[in-house]
Parts: sequence; C-alpha cells; structure tokens
Amino acid sequence: MAPSVLVSGDELPTTNVSIKSTTGIAKTQKKPETELHNLSQLLIWASTTNGSLSFYSTEGPSSTPISLSYADLFVEADKKASIIRRIEGLTPQSILLLHFDTQYENILWFWGATLAGYLPAISTPFAEDTTRRRTHLLHLHTLLEQPVVLTAKRLIPEFLGLEELNLHDVESLSAPTEQTPPIDFTGLEKKAKDLGVLMLTSGSTGNAKAVSLRQGQMLKSIRGKSIHHGTEPGDAFLNWVGLDHVASLTEIHLHAMSLGSSQVHVSAPEVLRDPLQFLRLIETHQVVYTFAPNFFLTKVYDSLKATPDFKADLSSLKALISGGESNVVVTCDALTQELRRLGVQGDVIRPGFGMTETCAGSIYSRACPSYDLALSHEFASLGSCVPGIDMRVMSVTTPGQPAATGESGELQVSGPILFEQYYNNPKATMEAFTSDGWFITGDLAKIDEAGNLDLVGRIKDTIIINGVKWSATELETALEEEGIAGLLPSYTVAFPTRATGSPTEDIAIVYSPTYSHEDNQARFDTAQAISKTVSLVTGRKPTHVIPLPQSMLEKSSLGKISHTKVRNALESGEYESIEQEDQALRMSCRQSSWRIAETETEKTVQKTVAELLEISADEISMDDSIFDLGVSSLNLIRLRAMIQEAVGAETQLPMSIMLTEPSPAAISAAIDSLMSKPREYNGIVPLNAHKGKDGGIPLFCIHPGSGDILVFIALAAHFSTRPVYAIRTRGYNPNERFFYSIEETANTYAEQIRQTQPEGPYAIAGYSLGSTLAYEVGKVLEAQGQEVRFLASIDYPPHIAHYVHSLNWIDVLLHIAFFLEIIDEETMVEVTPYLHTLDREAALAHILEIGDSERAKALAVDMKHLGLVSDIAENFRVNVQTYEPIGKVQNLDVFVADPPRYAAKDRQDWRENKLGRWADFSETPAEFYDCPGIHAKMLNPVHMADFAKIFKGAMRRRGV
Repeated sequence: MAPSVLVSGDELPTTNVSIKSTTGIAKTQKKPETELHNLSQLLIWASTTNGSLSFYSTEGPSSTPISLSYADLFVEADKKASIIRRIEGLTPQSILLLHFDTQYENILWFWGATLAGYLPAISTPFAEDTTRRRTHLLHLHTLLEQPVVLTAKRLIPEFLGLEELNLHDVESLSAPTEQTPPIDFTGLEKKAKDLGVLMLTSGSTGNAKAVSLRQGQMLKSIRGKSIHHGTEPGDAFLNWVGLDHVASLTEIHLHAMSLGSSQVHVSAPEVLRDPLQFLRLIETHQVVYTFAPNFFLTKVYDSLKATPDFKADLSSLKALISGGESNVVVTCDALTQELRRLGVQGDVIRPGFGMTETCAGSIYSRACPSYDLALSHEFASLGSCVPGIDMRVMSVTTPGQPAATGESGELQVSGPILFEQYYNNPKATMEAFTSDGWFITGDLAKIDEAGNLDLVGRIKDTIIINGVKWSATELETALEEEGIAGLLPSYTVAFPTRATGSPTEDIAIVYSPTYSHEDNQARFDTAQAISKTVSLVTGRKPTHVIPLPQSMLEKSSLGKISHTKVRNALESGEYESIEQEDQALRMSCRQSSWRIAETETEKTVQKTVAELLEISADEISMDDSIFDLGVSSLNLIRLRAMIQEAVGAETQLPMSIMLTEPSPAAISAAIDSLMSKPREYNGIVPLNAHKGKDGGIPLFCIHPGSGDILVFIALAAHFSTRPVYAIRTRGYNPNERFFYSIEETANTYAEQIRQTQPEGPYAIAGYSLGSTLAYEVGKVLEAQGQEVRFLASIDYPPHIAHYVHSLNWIDVLLHIAFFLEIIDEETMVEVTPYLHTLDREAALAHILEIGDSERAKALAVDMKHLGLVSDIAENFRVNVQTYEPIGKVQNLDVFVADPPRYAAKDRQDWRENKLGRWADFSETPAEFYDCPGIHAKMLNPVHMADFAKIFKGAMRRRGV
C-alpha cells in the first residue's frame, strides 16, 4: 500500500519516478518517501497508487457513479492544463476563477490550473438576487485583478452579460492535437511557500475576501489531520460539500489523495433530500472518514428514528467530522447510539474547529459524546490541536493577557497551517492578526483543565443586555430544543439589535414558520412560545419576533445562516412590512379571544396582578396564565398575599387554587366559591398551560419532604411547550389527612397520574424525598404494564432510613427553615442544641425571631404555616424511618448537587457512595448528571437555567 505523505518545507533526498504525460512530455516526479513540496507533486504521486474518485451525478446516489482513478485524474488534468496554457492573454500572474456546478468539473479544472502553474480561485454559488450577484462579480473582478473566468457553457447566463469579465466557457476552448507543440508546465516547480489556491469567503457579511492558501500550508494541514485522526492508506473518504468549501478541498479531497485512498463525492441536494442515502453510501463504499455539520447530523438521526427498520453495516466508519456550527451533545449522543446499532464502534462523531484560514479543521475532539456527557456539556468540546497549529484564549477584559483556565475569552491560533494573508486586501490582513502574529478567529472560547477547546459563541454574535452577555448560539439552541410546533428547525436566527437612543441592546429573533399564513392562532402561539423561551434564558423578552419564508433565509453549503446579513436586513428596513403584518395578525388573534374583567373579584385580581408585575391592567386578559405573564415561584406567594388583602379574605387562600387554575378568571372564580364549597384532595397541579398532546410526553414532578411544589415552578417555566404537572401532598388544605405510609402515597400518586395521563410512556421526577416517592410510583406504574421512559432522582439516595431514624419534629423544623432559606446552614447547626430544649410553640417563635424576616415575609411564612409544613415533613419522616427500597425500575437518571453536611463528606462521596447506590435499583445502567449548587438550592432560580439544560438533555436522551 502507498505510504502517507510526509510534509516538509526543506529539500530532502527523493527517488525519481518517470511519468509520461498525454501531451508527450516525460515528467520526472519525486516519490514521497520523505516529502512533497507542492500540490502537483501530490497529484502525480497519487497517480501511482490504486486510489480513485467516484462521482455520483445529480440523478441520485443510487445511479452508477463516474469513476476516475488517480492515474486517470492526472491524465485528464494534464489535458486541461494544455488547454489552459493556450488561452490568449494569460500571464504567469493570472488568476483562474473556476465556476462550475459539479464536483467533477471543479476538480478536473482545479488540477488543470494547478499543473499548468496558475493560481486557481474557487467560485462560490451566486446569489439569486441579480443586484447582489452583479455587485459580487464586479468585486471579484477587482479583487482578483481581472481574473480569467472558466465556466461551463450552460452557466454563462449566470454572469449577467457583464462585459468587464474575461469569461470563457470551457467547451469553446481549443484542445491540443498530436501536432500541437508541447508546452512546459510550471506547477511542478512551485515551492512550499507559493500560493496554491484562493478560497473565497461567502460574502454574506459584505464583500467576499480571498483566503490565500499556500502549497506547503495545505500539505502540512492534511498531514496533521491524518496524524490526529489516525487515517491510513486505503481508508475510504466520503464528501457531499462543494469544492468551494475548504472542507471539501482539504478535509476530504487532498487528505484522501495524500493516502492514496479512494474518495466518493455526491451532491448535497441528494443527501439532504434523503439523509439515509448518506448511510447507504458509507456502507456501499466502506467509508472510514467523512464530514457532516450538526444540522445534517440531526437530519440523519431524525430519519433513523422515523425508519426503525433501516439496516446498514456501518462498521467501517471511524471518523465523522463535524464542523461549521456548534454540536449539541444530546444530538451527538442520540445519533451515536443509533449508529452503534448499525455496527459503529466507539465515539466516531468528531466535532472540530476550523476556518478557511486554517485549511478547514485544525482542532478536533476524538471523544464525543463520552467526554461531554461526563462533564454535562450542552455543546460538544472541540478537543485538541492537530500538529501544525497552536491555540490560545486571551482575556476580553484585560487586553493582551491570557484568560484563566476555564475562563471565556477570544480564541486565537497560530502555526504553519495557518494562512498569512487575504489576497489583495492588506487592511483585512492587518486587522486579522495580533501584533505578535496570532490570528484573531472572532470566536469566544475557553480551554478546560484537560486542554480541550470549548466555543462559547461568536464575538460579533454576542448579545449584551444591561451589561450581561448572552450567546446567540445559546438562544437558538434553546428555541430549537423546545420543539415549538410553528418553528421550522434549523431556520432560527437570534441576534442583537439596538434602537436609536436605546441604552442597551435588544434581542431579535427571526424564524421560518411551519404554519400557513392564514393560521393566526398558530402564529400567535409560536410567537408567545419564542418570547417565553428567550425571556427564560435572558430575563428579557425579544423586541422583534419575525416570521420569514424559508427562501429569505439563505444557508451556506454547511447550513449556516449569516447573522450579520439578517441583522443588516432588519436594521435597513427589509423586514418592516412583514413584521408589521405579523404584529397586526397576532393582535387580531389576541383580541378575538380576549376576556375583560366583569365581576368585582375579577377586576380586583386583574388589578393586583398588574400591580405585582408593574404592567397595565389593560394588558391582562382574564384567560391569560399568570405564569405566562411573568409570575414566578417567589412572587406567586407575594401575589397570594396581595390578593388576600385586596379582596378582604379572612381565610388564607390555598396556594393550590393559584397553581391549579392559574388564570385571573379561574382564580377569581375559585375565590368566590372557596367558602361555599368544600375542596376535595387532588394532588395534580398543572404548572403550565400546555395540556395538549402537541407538547410531548407530560412531566410529573413529585414534591420534596415539605410536601409543597413551589420549587418546581421555575423548572416548569423552562418547558415552553411540554405539559408539566407537580404533585403536592395531602394535608395542606383544611380537613385533609396526612398519608399514613409510603405505599399509600405512591399508590395515590400513581392513580392520579393515570387519571391525568391514562397511558404511558411516562416521565416522572422527584426532588429530595420526592426521589423515593418517584421510584415507588415508577414501580407501581410498571407493575400495571405501563412504560416509565424517564424516571429522575434529583439529589436523594435510595437508602434514607438511617438519616431520619434519630431525628424528631424539632430537627425537621430546623431542616424546613433551612430549606426555605429562613436560616442558613451555619445557624441551623448552632441553634440545634438550644432548640431541642424548647416546646413546639417556642421553637417556632425562635426560628422566626432569629431567621430572615424579609424572606419569611416574602414567603408568607408565619408560625401557623411553618408549623403545618413541619408537621407534613415530620409525617413523611415517620413514614420513611423503616423504609428500604425493594425491586427495580427499568431505568433511572440521577442528578447530583453538593450534599448537606450531615449526608456526606463531599460531592464525590455523595455521588459514589450514596447516590451511586441507585444503580442497584435499575434494570439498565443508571445515568448520573453533575448539577450546580447545593442540595437545598439546586432548583433555585440562580441555578435553574443550567439545571434545566442538563435535565432536558437527559430527557431527550431517554427519548422523551
């Protein structure tokens, strides 16, 4: 088999091989036992190997491909070189702009230009808009210094008849004959430092730039890729990206050629139309190495899930490179599991960082998703550098200083596989490099303790709101992961915009809708879901939410939409008429279902809600959910107290009224009927208004030892479309008796869950003591033949009797006061001996006396309420003091925080020796997730955004 290429910029001894060209010229070429210095040498060496190219036509990957050995490629390139050298007016400095719409033509003419010794520039697809296309063509004419343009006759009309262009259709060029005198080619004489190709940027952010890639730079790049990924001679490569993208040229084409390996090319539309064809091609050609950005990985996964009987042998696949956009770990994990079903071994998805300026990928992870799952990453790590490149992250707050390990900063790279200049653009070149020669990538990143790269976002795509930075990528991912029914996946763009005179940036969201133009209800619901999701992440609603047809959101060949282009279009007024129409239609929908306040109670509740949220009462319909309006777990308690005072209620309003019926109209009706109707116990409390099937499998959250469910309100807010229910205990309302055993509790909760959702699959989570109850409820449902697809234990071990056996009511009171954050942990420890000398009433009074009075007031906690909560918790303590878990459930997901002092030495002890015992009670391996915060505060708003990401990722991993 042929040896892989060793690259060096210095002359080394070589062995000569004589190759006869089709034009009758004998070429003496170096065999790469030690080195190659230019691309022409690479081509001629490859022609001595058994490698080949296969090109599938646009008729589809099932058609018979055009096959071309590397020897044949050299012959064809030799012919093209002879044709090129006969074009009138060419000089040694001439640039050839190649514009073809097939990979076959691009590759042939690229190698023809290279052998002939001219500098090829690969044209990008033209914009549909003729004005923009004309500007682009004239800009290239100037930038590339009046290049010779080579194209196919069928593509001539795309050039709009511009007389300035030196345009040639290749069919009309004269081919050499046997009588034609031979012409010397200079491609073999190129040095490593000489330019090898100009790659054009898309121009989506302005005029295109031409990235100058040197001969030796590209050879060093492909050698570094090969070393990093362990590619070997004979490994088959698969590509579906056009040659205008650097990943096609260096990641696949030159990389495969450097190994004498075969390569397969298929057009992007074919695999995008049917992603399973991508897998069939891997099987057919026993592909080892290929490339796919995150959006396409999602398409492949969705296609596999939609076709469960699909079969293929993918055991050959070793490296699925993914770049161009951030890789979502959940997607990588889910697809990896599907690929393993088809024979793939280990971690094959390899997220990478690269740019045209670095010859495509230059930093890659080789442990995705295993590394990322272990660290609970949302986006995949990008791993480490290939030989030939170095990276550093510099502080954005202290210019010129490196960022600390794990700190976000500006990513910069350096090394021999990095470009040196933008062609004919000294200003852009100067701005691209630091004073000490490092390239400024424009990305925000951090390097973890293991030396692996994590991207945070693009610097220019960062949204700054009141001094706080948010990543556009983070917002887009949050919206995509919600599965909002009216939002077309992968066509969502988040970006900052600033109105004239505004002190801070605003958030704009542009999306492509799936609903019809006439469906105003879907239009309204989609915009509401988008606004809610964005406000949950950033604390601020987007100023613009604009639906655009898919045709107005152009994607690059890697599926990227230019944020800058979209932002410029918004700020220049391009979307103004569309936005105005959308707002009018949404307002019409809202008004059609608007309910005004009619009774005195409704007017009072409406006014009180408006006062709490500091908005006008006119903005509140009586059927609005108070949670959608912005009521949170903490101000819900305050709202209850305000309503009680406003309506003059002599009896405290049960919190369950506001949770179960969260609209002003329903709360008002409940208040009016409260004193006239006895309330029956119903533990199911809806925490959002999404009760239909479209939102996915409902999530049921089971209360901690306090029996209350306020702790879940912040979590439920992060589910914009999924129904979320909490289960509160019995005993909070008048005349409700406590549960007398864990068995009775679990049976009751299982029965009420099935009354709400009669059939599985179920998703159930329990926090703290709720973990025990969730486990028991899961056993009950599975014993009834139901599927519990997701069962979560949030930071509570299976064996708990020894924790509570020696405690009493006073200890429970202390823990409840700490859990409610009325006292801190240090105070709890200090006051414990003294509190044990007091009776019930004195103990309650003392806690409220030494505790945080403002906090107690905000929670509406007085002696009566604190005593009731403590009684409920004490009842559960008695019920579990002899409890031991028995049996197994199908699966378990365990979420880990820092433990209470009395429970474990540290997080490691808590995870390994306490929570780790859950592994004994699951039929399948239990999954563990590290979460921020301490046990008592891990679901607080300060940690909720991070917790929700981790939690929702675990749900998706279970197929929920």
